[in-house]
Amino acid sequence: MLVLPLDADAHTRHHQDPSAPRILLDQPLVAVEYQLGRLSDEELVLVERKDGDIKYRPVYFALLTRKGLASQFRDEALAALTKMDKASQSRVLLEALAKVPIEDTLSAEKLLVLLLGQPSATLRQQRDTFVQAIDTSSAPLVLRGAYGALMVGDGKPEQAWRTALEHEGHLPELLRSVPHLDRAEELRGQLFAPIATLAREAKDSATRAEALAALGWTRRDAATFDLLAQEVITGTDAETRAAAIRSLQAIPEDVWPPSGIEPLARSIVARVGESAPDRRTEPSVVDVIQFGERLAAKLPGEPGRNVRRDFRALGVQVVRIQSLPEQLSFDLRWFAVEAGKPVQIILVNPDAMPHNLLVSKPGSLEEVGTAGGAMPMPSDPTVKAFVPDSPLVLYATNLLKEGETERLGFTAPEEPGEYVYVCTFPGHWVRMYGVMLVVESMDTWDTKPTVPTDPMTKLPFSSQRN
Repeated sequence: MLVLPLDADAHTRHHQDPSAPRILLDQPLVAVEYQLGRLSDEELVLVERKDGDIKYRPVYFALLTRKGLASQFRDEALAALTKMDKASQSRVLLEALAKVPIEDTLSAEKLLVLLLGQPSATLRQQRDTFVQAIDTSSAPLVLRGAYGALMVGDGKPEQAWRTALEHEGHLPELLRSVPHLDRAEELRGQLFAPIATLAREAKDSATRAEALAALGWTRRDAATFDLLAQEVITGTDAETRAAAIRSLQAIPEDVWPPSGIEPLARSIVARVGESAPDRRTEPSVVDVIQFGERLAAKLPGEPGRNVRRDFRALGVQVVRIQSLPEQLSFDLRWFAVEAGKPVQIILVNPDAMPHNLLVSKPGSLEEVGTAGGAMPMPSDPTVKAFVPDSPLVLYATNLLKEGETERLGFTAPEEPGEYVYVCTFPGHWVRMYGVMLVVESMDTWDTKPTVPTDPMTKLPFSSQRN
């Protein structure tokens, strides 16, 4: 288990720790980076470092770009590198983005948040840094960050858009920066018109797909919902339909137009039904099904029941549960399953903290959570961590680090009831829990759905999602 130092002098003590890994820093940079790359997260944070000595620069970059570390280590590394290089945070973060593998979306996301979260006045003052990066770099993540920062600094997208059009292959990275502009609401609104035009008029499907994927992050309203929904309903290209569905998930439920929900939900049922049954548990298809089920849940009366029944007929019930970064909670507070039917829970952990998920018998939250949290970390990596040997525990995942996903397949209990799911990493159970409501018949329950009781408050859950 990674024990995180909390005070400012913690890394000084690491210098004196005889168990700290020894890195040969007098080697060529590629050799130093290779040594650092072989270290576990626990070992990396113990490596000797001094922010006044340039030889430790690779150590700080490793801390800045390693996923799975707490934010305190990224903050420490960013401060050290700006001091060491006598450079702006923006320049350091662009260099860090160049070192992150394109598939490491979690690390890229965190660096982009740091870059684009700076005040617009600061980014405006550093405009030349971003223009230079655009002119000299071919790294996708660097371009993504530079275009996003350029737009935030300018407060408008026109110049960045023209620049992207002048550089071959740059427009997709500008579009991919849009989901990271969460704090710049006015800027996102200004991007709606050019991106919507591109989505309509682009000749190649790849460009249209990128535009559709970005559109839901621009103006999050009913009109954007309708535009994207039409692509799903009437589109003939699988790539652009998939992009539109991903984009739709960025639009808040409270602005979904009632008239547009049922046609979109039925279209998604049809699209999923066209896929092979063995593909319906793939992550991309599961995300589509879950979005369709969210749509169906908003439909009243018989239309809603019919659509939900159609989704259930697609096969195994798949429930995606995700930890919410730095919130110590699951995104899903409860869900319903049919007794004796197959279920697959997909646990996704984008949080820096490790998490697991145990399903246990009704009324067992405190006992299972306390017992699991009191256990030591097992020395055997094949043993599931913090899972008590108790008849109360029915099913359990492994302990997942940041960026990891696990599928937990089982048959729902035959006896109806309010079963508990919980993370038993020490201290997490009091907030990180939910209820799996097992009912005799989903079709019957769906005609008069009941909301389970929160096992902590002893009151019905106020909402299904956090």
